[in-house]
Amino acid sequence: MADEPMGEKTEEPTPKRLEKAREEGQVAKSQEFNAAFTLLASFLVLFYLFGDIMNSIQLKMVESLKLSSAPNITPGDGYYLVMDHIVFIARLVAPMMIASALIGAIVSFLQVGPMFNVSIIQPKFEKLDPIKGAKNILSIKSLVELVKSLAKAIVITFIAYQQISNRWENLISLSHQGLEPGLLYLGNLIFQIAIRVLIFLIILGIFDLIYQRWDHHKNLMMTKQEVKEERKEMEGDPQIKSKRRQIQREMSVNRMMSAMEEADVVITNPTHIAVALKYELDEMEAPEVVAKGEGYIAQKIKNKADELGIIQVENKPLARALNGTTEIGQKIPGDLYQAVAEVLAFVYRENEKYSRQ
Repeated sequence: MADEPMGEKTEEPTPKRLEKAREEGQVAKSQEFNAAFTLLASFLVLFYLFGDIMNSIQLKMVESLKLSSAPNITPGDGYYLVMDHIVFIARLVAPMMIASALIGAIVSFLQVGPMFNVSIIQPKFEKLDPIKGAKNILSIKSLVELVKSLAKAIVITFIAYQQISNRWENLISLSHQGLEPGLLYLGNLIFQIAIRVLIFLIILGIFDLIYQRWDHHKNLMMTKQEVKEERKEMEGDPQIKSKRRQIQREMSVNRMMSAMEEADVVITNPTHIAVALKYELDEMEAPEVVAKGEGYIAQKIKNKADELGIIQVENKPLARALNGTTEIGQKIPGDLYQAVAEVLAFVYRENEKYSRQ
């Protein structure tokens, strides 16, 4: 099977890619889904408050007619009337606006979770590029948006036409009825149309949300090269990592060489392994490893021991056991107490001989 082209996006987006996209405001979100539920919230509030709204409008109309017929209306009175009507309209629409904003925030939260990014609202002058703008207009995404807009317009027009055509004779006869029955009939007709439109918009929003998530995931897919570069960036350049490990090893060796000043004995293999031990009879329960290593490190330990005058004892089984079962700074295991005690006893005897000379 032929290898896939390096430029083809065949790899799943990595967690880092997903996190970066989210930080930049790129999330799978359906505006149609939001619009459907905010419109539903507005309509439910309007339906619930419809009677009170109509009564308020009637009272305001009567009040306005009385004021307009009053003599000697000054410019100040006119300003008062305008501001009063503005406040009146704001009070009427405020419940619907609050409900729409609240439901819109809840639906957005359910779609993308908690997210606040100031960079999203910052102006981006690259969007003014006419070439990029032309590419966006001719993109698949813009075609999908055009199809959605046409579908909404056609379906909503059809729903309204169907409901009105079925009641056309009743609508014509409304002129022979009173104001209140006519308003009730019109309100019921609007309610029937709105319910059907809202059901259609919610269904459209669900399909749009599915599409947006699929499109978002597809756009974040990565090429094999992008995955390699991201892994390299996260793990670091191999040469730098190798250099860092070398520096860490050198620092570790230097620390061991400094700790060798406290050692009482070095147990060797004799050429491949060296383990340095210290033991303070009155303060320590068991001997402790202060340095150990193999090969090059073992040779450095032995050279340091020669420099400091520390006795070196060749004991291959004990050296291998200590090297394999202990770490620097640890006490020796209990099953090695006897063997180490014999070595330390030998060291003390040698030191005692040396001190007598």
